[in-house]
Amino acid sequence: MIKRILTVVALTIAAVVAFTFFVGKDDTKHAHDEETAQHDGDGHDEEEYQRIPLTQQQINAVDIRMGVAERRELDAMLSVNGALVLRPQSMADVTSLMGGVVKNMFVKDGQQVSRGQVVAMVENTEVVLLQRDYYSAYKESEMAKIELDRQRQLAQSGAGVKKNMQQAQKDYQTALANMTGIGRQLAQMGISTKAVARGKFTTVFPLCAPISGTVSQITASLGSYADMQTPLMKIRDNNAVECDLNVFEKDINKVKNGDKVLLSLTNQPGMTLTGTVYGMNRYFNDGTKAVSVHVKLNNTRGARLFDGMYVSGQIATGRQEYNTLPTKAIVSSDGKNYIFALNKIPQKGKYEFSRHEVTTGVSQNGYTEVLLCEHIQKNQKIVTDNVFYLASMTSEHGEHNH
Repeated sequence: MIKRILTVVALTIAAVVAFTFFVGKDDTKHAHDEETAQHDGDGHDEEEYQRIPLTQQQINAVDIRMGVAERRELDAMLSVNGALVLRPQSMADVTSLMGGVVKNMFVKDGQQVSRGQVVAMVENTEVVLLQRDYYSAYKESEMAKIELDRQRQLAQSGAGVKKNMQQAQKDYQTALANMTGIGRQLAQMGISTKAVARGKFTTVFPLCAPISGTVSQITASLGSYADMQTPLMKIRDNNAVECDLNVFEKDINKVKNGDKVLLSLTNQPGMTLTGTVYGMNRYFNDGTKAVSVHVKLNNTRGARLFDGMYVSGQIATGRQEYNTLPTKAIVSSDGKNYIFALNKIPQKGKYEFSRHEVTTGVSQNGYTEVLLCEHIQKNQKIVTDNVFYLASMTSEHGEHNH
């Protein structure tokens, strides 16, 4: 292994020396033009890399492989920007159904809570009045039920009066409806109707989390007054976060429900998310010619995602045929992408390569869409593997695409 590495290093040095000599044989005018370009501060003329010599020994040692650009089906990708959002169903306010004094606070900002969990206690002596109303309604319904049962027994023995039976049934239904209505009010306040029916009243009632999520923006404190209009706190279910992407007018018809989406978080490089388009607004966003496309995200549990985070994404709008090369055939330098092409059929074990700038597009499954320059002929051989060796022979060593 060490011997192979030393061989590659030696070959690289030899290639650079040979390349320098090869280029140096150009006429005086060409050398003068290069010197002028350098003085102008524009870097290297691309013609400098039109004849890069290699020997068969170098080709074999580095294992340089070649191929041609091929037509291949890839997903057509639409580049977009947007933000993570929480829908109204995933946000809730904790408010009191009756004004009162905050007696206890059981949670803190950032704490996870479950739906129905008690988060605070509020005291109001007037709540006793509602409990008394329920207690009275409960007793009335009991008495009405006893009278209804008595009338039924009389009717069965033949001694009852139909009119009395009908009135008893009506009275019972009225009493039961009254008790049920008051009971629902108590249940909404978290007060046990069974305890009230036994004569156990309370002046304190709990406030419960309407949804599961994270507590935020607590505004209440012990002893403060909780009214029915002001939330004591908010709860956000960040596990249900979704994404809204901005699609411009010219691209609207390309997007449809079911399209797959790949997202990158602007402030968390390297973290990617996947999702699916499930809807689109039918109006433009304020001040833009873009509409919001709604995306359901996959596997967000455990990820630190928050409402308002900016994202960039790509929407797969369908399969399309592209001119492609293996992604590893492309090197990047100073924001530009390059490939290396074989100039002509090798003569006596000597190869000659040239560097060409290309425009790249969609990348998937190890292949990248390329728009080749006019200098590349159809079926011309292009270096597809170990291109880094040729890149190292240019002054801009480049960044190899993986």
